[in-house]
Amino acid sequence: MKIFLAIIIVFLLSTLNLLLMDYLLGFSFYDSFLHLLNPFWVMSNAEYIMLAALFLIVIGQPNFYDY
Repeated sequence: MKIFLAIIIVFLLSTLNLLLMDYLLGFSFYDSFLHLLNPFWVMSNAEYIMLAALFLIVIGQPNFYDY
């Protein structure tokens, strides 16, 4: 029960942090809420490339290193 409560508290605090950061950057509260719900809508093309590279590294790295 304590772990569940800790997870809920961390989730709420991180969500509040994301909302406030967007609001402080000058977005309206509605836009901040949309960014929270749809994070991939606010990504630029360069960020999509970096995300794809991250996935390739995470998936490809175990293929090159045999233990």
